[in-house]
Amino acid sequence: MSILYTPLPIEQVLEGIDKDGRQYQEIDIGGVKLLVEQQSLESARVVRLISSNPMDYLNSKFQPGTELKFVPQFSREEESLT
Repeated sequence: MSILYTPLPIEQVLEGIDKDGRQYQEIDIGGVKLLVEQQSLESARVVRLISSNPMDYLNSKFQPGTELKFVPQFSREEESLT
């Protein structure tokens, strides 16, 4: 525990404390819902697995801390446009 002595009002000192700047997103991979933290445009880190299936928790691909790479996939309609 720390004590902070400051002439500033507490509202100003604690402003933005609840916002850590991280960007979280829920994604679905093969029917498994994950909460991920965006690292870059091509990657994200698994923060939380959201599933009622116990077997999903045994899959090492879904463990918190695992880095996921995003590979763009185009539908056949988009491929025919180019």
